[in-house]
Amino acid sequence: MPLSDLHCKIAGFLLILVLGGCNTPLYEEPEIIVTLDPEFTVDLFEQRNPVDGAPVFGLWIESMKQFNCGNYTIEAVVQVQAGAISVDIQEIQTPDTCQGAPGQAKGFLPVGQLANGTYRFSLSLSPVIKSEGTLSVQSGHYELSLPVQQGIDFQNRVLETIPDAYIWGYASTPTEPDEPVADQLVQNLKTLTQEPALLPGFYSYFTVSGAGQYFFHRSIAPMGQHRPFLRRLPGGPNGVRSVLEGYRNNPGQPLEVRCLSTFGKL
Repeated sequence: MPLSDLHCKIAGFLLILVLGGCNTPLYEEPEIIVTLDPEFTVDLFEQRNPVDGAPVFGLWIESMKQFNCGNYTIEAVVQVQAGAISVDIQEIQTPDTCQGAPGQAKGFLPVGQLANGTYRFSLSLSPVIKSEGTLSVQSGHYELSLPVQQGIDFQNRVLETIPDAYIWGYASTPTEPDEPVADQLVQNLKTLTQEPALLPGFYSYFTVSGAGQYFFHRSIAPMGQHRPFLRRLPGGPNGVRSVLEGYRNNPGQPLEVRCLSTFGKL
């Protein structure tokens, strides 16, 4: 599905330029900046490989518009060359088969591994709708300066890399009998892990507050009741994996557990 909602806005923007060029003023007019309402929300993001947990830097993007299925995606072209990063949003892709509840089109746009330094950054919705700035990268700390945003709401522009040896996730508790079982799971995980030692900030999958509390990013946040966990795992993941499988495969009260980590999906 093309980005048709923007076409009328683009036409109006061009009309303003044409009409403005019909008259030559005798004095210099102030620069006119046309700001468009956001069509997408965007975050800096590091996605973890489900097999080995390796991080890939990129952008998490979602449409403001809701669709009748949950599996609409966003097509884009990302280029990195000569110290510059350009992201060109192409279209919203309609799925062949409708799946999931109504929701936004969304997806991860990989940029790739970046060396420390400062990069020119641009995100375009069309040739005339472009947001430009600079991205600074320093040892796992990403910071985007974007003075003017056109057609986007860039929400998380400062990103921290999750340190090694961390797990995070939740156990769903859709019914009351699930709650004590999920509580027991979290307690068992605590015996194998340590309290997190993270400074406040945005870590892609979750945000840590100044009070040490955390909440999940919308890309993984569950819809219903759940028991969350965020833990440091100094040893290997095998012990945690075994505990998780025991609860998932419990014939009496199986739990739906989602666990991501710097080791991969557990």
